[in-house]
Amino acid sequence: MHCLVISPTPTHPQDAGNRQRIYALLSALRSFGHQVDFAFVQREAVSDEAVEAMRAAWDALFLIPYDRSKERRSLGPTFALDDWFPPELEQAITDIAAAERYDLVLVEYVFLSRALELFPPGTLRVLDTHDIFANRHHRLEALGLPVGFFYTTPAEEARGLDRADLVLAIQDDEREAFEEATIRPVVTLGYMPAVTPAPGTRGEVRRIGYLGSANPINGHALSRFIGALDLSALAESGSELNVAGGASRFAEPARPGIVPLGGLGDPSGFYAGLDLAVNPHEGGTGLKIKTVEALAFGCPVIGTAEAFRGLGAQAAFHAAPDAVATAALVRRWSEDSRFRRVVARESAALARRYARTVRRQLAPFRSREALERLIARPRALLVTDVPFWRDSLGNQARIAAMLRAGRGEMDFDAMFLGTPTPEDRLAAQKVLGRRGRLLAAPGQPGGRVAGPVPPHARLTNFERQHFDASHFAAFEALMEDGTYSSVVIEYIRLSYFRHARPAPPLRVLDTHDIMSARTENFEHFGRQHFLRISRLEELGIMDGFEQVLAIQETEHALLRDALPGRSLHLPHTVPDLTPTDTMRRVRRVVFVGGDSPMNRDGLRWFAEQAWPAVADLGVELHVAGRVCSAIDDTATPGIRLHGEVEDLTDFLDAADIGINPVFYGGGLKIKTVEYLCRGLPSVLTEEGAYGLHGGEGEAYLVARSRAEYVAHLRRLIRDPLLRRRIGEGAFRFGGAHFGAEAARAAFRTLSELARTVPVLAA
Repeated sequence: MHCLVISPTPTHPQDAGNRQRIYALLSALRSFGHQVDFAFVQREAVSDEAVEAMRAAWDALFLIPYDRSKERRSLGPTFALDDWFPPELEQAITDIAAAERYDLVLVEYVFLSRALELFPPGTLRVLDTHDIFANRHHRLEALGLPVGFFYTTPAEEARGLDRADLVLAIQDDEREAFEEATIRPVVTLGYMPAVTPAPGTRGEVRRIGYLGSANPINGHALSRFIGALDLSALAESGSELNVAGGASRFAEPARPGIVPLGGLGDPSGFYAGLDLAVNPHEGGTGLKIKTVEALAFGCPVIGTAEAFRGLGAQAAFHAAPDAVATAALVRRWSEDSRFRRVVARESAALARRYARTVRRQLAPFRSREALERLIARPRALLVTDVPFWRDSLGNQARIAAMLRAGRGEMDFDAMFLGTPTPEDRLAAQKVLGRRGRLLAAPGQPGGRVAGPVPPHARLTNFERQHFDASHFAAFEALMEDGTYSSVVIEYIRLSYFRHARPAPPLRVLDTHDIMSARTENFEHFGRQHFLRISRLEELGIMDGFEQVLAIQETEHALLRDALPGRSLHLPHTVPDLTPTDTMRRVRRVVFVGGDSPMNRDGLRWFAEQAWPAVADLGVELHVAGRVCSAIDDTATPGIRLHGEVEDLTDFLDAADIGINPVFYGGGLKIKTVEYLCRGLPSVLTEEGAYGLHGGEGEAYLVARSRAEYVAHLRRLIRDPLLRRRIGEGAFRFGGAHFGAEAARAAFRTLSELARTVPVLAA
């Protein structure tokens, strides 16, 4: 391909994160055999040497003059989208477009997106965003930081995104935000420097390093970090903090424990001499290049969740809540040789994982055909009677998380078997993204319509009990136009939709639970499940689908044997969270549950049999959800019932220990997953841990009797080191098994399968 890249940021020298990112992307394009021309909009001053370096690096260099004095805020205190795109710039780019035919035009930053409209039809238009600029000034003001560079309104940014054929986000959080704003497909393209770590020489002093520019965001975080570090104790432990780059001025003057180094040319020597790199970043957006760079050079790294945002971190020391907590982790590192080994091991593993991810993200840029395939994504229809947009109960959270993960590979519409309100539609749109639609099939006022059943719908007995003729007819009408390459049916009770004509090209059943196993589990404890189905009938129904999704590994293994080649493991996913502070005094033990028999029975058992044996330790049991109706908090001291909470995140943020005392039910417990992903130490029954493998004793504690439940809980309450060990193990286990990457593999498979089936209409 002949590619043109238009950028207000130079590629040389690579002494800032955005320059490094742009240089790496252009270098990748050239490595794929493409011709790369670079149009540098001279908003930044660079030396003659840098200009010559750019001229040597790229196939052609266009230097476009730019007058920053003409920048204005045409929306009062806020920039409009094109306020940094004056007529002179438009004319210069129009001249380039007239002189040469390009296969691909890539524009850096949304405030130059007007350039995409100046090229003829047939040109692939790609926008590399770097950051979210909508309301960026408000985010900085909230941190007490000065507002610089570009910022605009959400509507203006969305207008710029819509100018592209393809939008590039630098991390998944930003991809999800852009998907809610634009009608264009959005993909994540991260950045990992291609460097060869130099062998370092280790001296008697352990060197901790920070490399950053002199921008106010860096200064704010670094100052808070140094203030919390206790430099004298650091020096006494045989460690020192080396600060390099423009940020050195925030570390001056030099004193015991701290060494300001000033500016650097090549950073490789700096990283080669480090034992640990730190990034205490607070606030701001975008991928933190200094974190990625340190990992690429092979350094162990400790930092905040913001510093590791978008990298798929799985260790608690890669997700500290703030600069002060980062300082505490660095003190621990300087004093504990075992912890130093863990940080080194986990940092190296993260670097390898992220490098593989970036290589995969870059692959479509090898050819125009691959990029066009990326843009022309398959469209799927999800069918459910669950109001997933509420995102509170386990089944709602599962479907919402699945849609957010899936829309990175496919476009989703949702057919809801009910009557959504206008507020429901707005909430659902956020889950589906702007490329998705919520379609409603309200049904009949009198309830389910059992018939007539069309002759081609050869229902099983179970399906006949749940069949709704009005919903079935609405679904068949939707299938007539041939828009969808695949249909995902939520739960086996709606499996009768598989009989529709015309048949969906790719029929997918999301099981959530194997209901026959759940039925048997309930019967074992003398309970009757609301859905009753035999193992033979359930497997027979599943055999009528091209793919079956299993939410956890145990059920995936069962289905993989029963349905060879048709079971996909699609775990529940939880967005990146900051781990719980496990060293604080324990005040709250928590349980979250809906109004189900297993939750009610489990809570009653715990309140009557286990809680009285731990209540003397000065803690309280806080319960949220409809399960609260199962017990009377006035009858048992130390129990607080919250009912359905408006913000479950806030409820769990205040928790110190989680419990799941259910002893029957089957299926993965979403509340258990929530505990793990926020690093909350928890005590589970065997049933509460069903579907989890390899984490017992490291990521969670399992109690097989009342005595064990009481003993585990008392130990966790009393022992902060045990809480820290289990909490850090939980965070690592949750990230590895229920992070976003765990679901993406299944959706990549579904997307590829969907592309192989014929679709009647686009």
